[in-house]
Amino acid sequence: MKGLVFKSAVVTTAALLLAGTALAQNARPLAPGQSRNGTLSTRSPMMTENIYYLDRYTISGSAGDRVAITMRSESFDTYLEVGRMEGESFSVLGSDDDSGGELDSRLVFTFPETDSYIVRARTFGANTTGAYTIAVETVAPPGPPPPPTPIQVGQTVEGSFTADSPSYMPNGYEDYGGGTGRHYALYTLTGAAGQTVTVTLRSTEFDAYLEIGADTPLGFGVVQSNDDMPMPAEGEVTPAVDPEMMAHDEHGEMEHSDFIGTLDSQIRFTFQSAGTVMIRATTLASDTTGAYTLSVE
Repeated sequence: MKGLVFKSAVVTTAALLLAGTALAQNARPLAPGQSRNGTLSTRSPMMTENIYYLDRYTISGSAGDRVAITMRSESFDTYLEVGRMEGESFSVLGSDDDSGGELDSRLVFTFPETDSYIVRARTFGANTTGAYTIAVETVAPPGPPPPPTPIQVGQTVEGSFTADSPSYMPNGYEDYGGGTGRHYALYTLTGAAGQTVTVTLRSTEFDAYLEIGADTPLGFGVVQSNDDMPMPAEGEVTPAVDPEMMAHDEHGEMEHSDFIGTLDSQIRFTFQSAGTVMIRATTLASDTTGAYTLSVE
């Protein structure tokens, strides 16, 4: 089963109306170390879109705290969401479909600020019901990301993003609800002056997103990236970083596109000088997981 597909320029932020009866119900508190049993039935609160039945819980923590929420069921495909109420709408900060294995959900959430947040334990499919368990546990802060993996022309590597994969928060994510950011993996590619390569990121489980840049004292410096905006004109490069830094770190010119009719990404790159560039394979939407392949031709 595939996760939900999100097509958003920056980040997925949903505001889905709940039925009035659901808003009136008090959410049950859920603390790290606790596990609860529940049952979703036709009398449960539901989302007004597609009739997804749900229960609501609250989790509380301090800014920077990290928890893992797990939902399991033998009766239906589970789905977890965490967020906050904005008026009568629920704003999603993070979600997960099947990172818990099989059809179960596991959502790792980092508290963006000291506060209480709402967890929605619901069905993935419409009009489905049954018993479930939900649990919360404390998760240690993520360690440093692994070093970049070298990749060569003619090579294809396989990878997978999970809830525990390294993640980063692009500029602007906070304005759209944030979540815990995009999961990513880093690769290095070395080429000769004048060499042209095509880098392709493919996945059937999420909207792929490619970035090429360089490591800097401030982190990964993006030379260029986009998803499905119009391709730049021939010879035109639109940097996403300071032009001075790009002049020092750029090794070539590139084009980027979404493959028509797919969610795969591709960058064609020409080395203008011998050197090494860094590739960041990531997802377009926040908090999405799944398998992928990265190839260089």
